[in-house]
Amino acid sequence: MTKIRDDLGADASDHDFLPFGDLEQSVVDDVAAVRLSDLIPDDIPVTGAIYEVETGRLKEIVRK
Repeated sequence: MTKIRDDLGADASDHDFLPFGDLEQSVVDDVAAVRLSDLIPDDIPVTGAIYEVETGRLKEIVRK
């Protein structure tokens, strides 16, 4: 919040940015939830990835 205030002069103290405790596990959990959906046929692959800001690459975490 301090960085936002310092860089932008904006008060973001009333916003919850929902940080991830374990980003990779969050991706695995999200893919599992999508995979369990009745709306996604079993023959449709579901992939989860993380965008690496430093390299500009996608890091594949899970494919089901």
